[in-house]
Amino acid sequence: MASNTLADGGDDAPNYQLRGVEQVSPNTGTKRYIPDSPSSLTPAEGMLFDIVDDAYNFYKTYAEAGGWTVRKGAQHENRGIVINKYFFCSKEGQKDFRPVDTLVEQPSDRWVRRVPSKRTRCQAAIRIKLTDAKKYLLYHFIEAHNHDFVHEEDLHLLKENRGINRAHEEMINKMSHLNIGPVRAFNIMKEVYGGFDKVGATKVDFKNFKKELNLFIGEFDAEMFVKRLMRKKEFLPKFSCEYETTDEGVLKCIFWADEDMKRNYYMFGDVISFDATYKRNKYNMMFLPFTGIDNHNRNVTLGAAILGSETAETYSWLLRAIKNAYGYAPLVIVTDQDPAMKRAIADVWPESRHRLCMWHIMDKLTTKVWSGLPYVQIQILGKDCLQLFGLILYCPKLLRSGLPYVQIQILGKEISIIHDFGLTDHEWLTYIYGLRESWILAYYREEEMSGLMRTSSRSESENHFFGKISNPKCMLVEFLSHFDTAIEAQRHEHRKNDHDTRCTNPGEWSDFVLEKQAAQIYTRTLFLDVQLEIQHAIHRCTSVRLDHVGDFIKFFIKDLDQPCSSFFEVMIREEDVTVKCICNRFEQFGLLCSHIFCVLRILDIREFPKQYILRRWTREAVPNSSPLFMSVADEAQINAPPKTRRNRFAELLGVAPESTATIRVPVGTRFKGCDSHKRLKSQKERAISQSGSKRRQCSLCKKYGHNRVTCWKYTVAGAEAGASWNAGGNEDTIHERDAAMVVEGDGPGSNDDDVFYTSGNDADMDDEDMA
Repeated sequence: MASNTLADGGDDAPNYQLRGVEQVSPNTGTKRYIPDSPSSLTPAEGMLFDIVDDAYNFYKTYAEAGGWTVRKGAQHENRGIVINKYFFCSKEGQKDFRPVDTLVEQPSDRWVRRVPSKRTRCQAAIRIKLTDAKKYLLYHFIEAHNHDFVHEEDLHLLKENRGINRAHEEMINKMSHLNIGPVRAFNIMKEVYGGFDKVGATKVDFKNFKKELNLFIGEFDAEMFVKRLMRKKEFLPKFSCEYETTDEGVLKCIFWADEDMKRNYYMFGDVISFDATYKRNKYNMMFLPFTGIDNHNRNVTLGAAILGSETAETYSWLLRAIKNAYGYAPLVIVTDQDPAMKRAIADVWPESRHRLCMWHIMDKLTTKVWSGLPYVQIQILGKDCLQLFGLILYCPKLLRSGLPYVQIQILGKEISIIHDFGLTDHEWLTYIYGLRESWILAYYREEEMSGLMRTSSRSESENHFFGKISNPKCMLVEFLSHFDTAIEAQRHEHRKNDHDTRCTNPGEWSDFVLEKQAAQIYTRTLFLDVQLEIQHAIHRCTSVRLDHVGDFIKFFIKDLDQPCSSFFEVMIREEDVTVKCICNRFEQFGLLCSHIFCVLRILDIREFPKQYILRRWTREAVPNSSPLFMSVADEAQINAPPKTRRNRFAELLGVAPESTATIRVPVGTRFKGCDSHKRLKSQKERAISQSGSKRRQCSLCKKYGHNRVTCWKYTVAGAEAGASWNAGGNEDTIHERDAAMVVEGDGPGSNDDDVFYTSGNDADMDDEDMA
């Protein structure tokens, strides 16, 4: 059997070779170690140095060559001048360990870290003193150590040989802007430098620096956050920032927008969307980016806000701040079904059209309506009822006021959704149909640019975009850096799209002159869409007949891709090329449809109608921002080089050191829909936990599961549901969970998402009312 002891030696035995010269006393057996440093680096009594630092650096160089480190000792001064100075080995002295008596009961919050000590009472040292010639004389030198030395491969692990320098601090801070923590930043530096020993610090050093940086922010987080934005407003005249605090100085809400965001709003702010379900900071405050669509059909951030509550008062303040910053409200705003938001928009932006997210409504349709119907009722004439309801959304008949039921004709048979499926008394369907003007597409046919957004998916995409370089545990100051990084990436992508549009040529599919002109007018993304409409007009559209109506000519266009639809009527006046199609594609999207292109081709129009070229879709809709725009204000905040660690932290964060906090962060912020952050237990787990505990008994009715304060709820519930009696004539016990279900019910307002129904009078509700 092979032995595995160290005494056996062999190839697997440790090969760590000691450094220096080992000396053993013949009398006591005590070991001494002499460094094997070159003689030119070895100190000697009688050496002279001009200043104290020269002596320290000389001794430090001698220690590094021998594999150990130096520590500064005591000194004696006379009128500010150093008279004597001691330098020791870093293992000098001994750490006093405080023993813990395990027989004595210790406090529950006592936690002692078991940190080993490196002190060995080493006596190696040098001493210097000031001479009459104003030189420092080395008059005492002990060369021997009582410990072995560190090997050359491990010198970088010594505390004196590692530390966080300026490059490390910059690396940690820059990586933090990309949502990369200190550990991953350390690993990246290791790969860049070519090894762990080349970094000059350890993973723990990186983590400690990040911790110290967070401690520096501490309670001044909101103060630094607000002052950094207000300082940008000071240095950038077109920068807008407004905030509001409570009477106690707690930050309630804040809104900001820079010059580029304002410029984008003036060009792309006709339809915006924002979603208040995104939390990306340590204090659970709500982050709201206002999202629009740029000339490349990409998301563009038009402003940002952080809210501490979801009340109508907070939303009203936010909408007023937006109106003050931009000067006017958007034409259409798309949100989810939030009653507080609905009330605020109606009060502050009455001229704007509030549109509800159609995806959320259609998603609830499956669970609230079709889930309770048998399979036989769900299908009729081979058509799924959900598909029929989707066809209803595009039916122009819904524009009739007072339509008693939703209906459509398929294969010559009129289908009534509500009557045929037995949904006449369905409360949620009746309620949501009452709001049809806020979400059904037919009611937005005449609304300008209303086709750009039908759902809040743009906001969901924007939330995902910001989530890639942010995390829900960062402070407000860190989040602002993350936000600036995200905006810089978004604007870089816009600049790249502009470059691709200018420097690339799309392929032409036809000899139609308007196609060539459109390639020079629109951006590359929009031209591809216009090109498809032109091709569709050439190959799939044809004119059936035409009529003269005054100065206009009415063309009846047949679209071969829509055989079930009637003719598309296009009215055009040749003098000024005024044209309109009943499909309203230009009104909804700002782009001409294939039916109009078909008419323009028939009339041989050689120039693209300028009145139908919206600047928002053109190549030069907005100028590109300077890459240095975001950092102008930050670079102007600190003029003098930092002298202390606090100033260094302030320089990295782009803030000024704070001494007192006048703006505080909120504590315990809760929103609608937030849970208790506890794990849900199964029925088996609840039964096991309740089996050994005594159930609460009501002192009035003598039943279990409630007390005398809440007894009336269960009494009413039992009366409404009808008491069930057993054979002995006694009423059955109503358990707490059963009674709760009877009281709460399962009506249309039971779902947390259906906040419209629970707030029929549009009154504001706080978190407890929503629950």
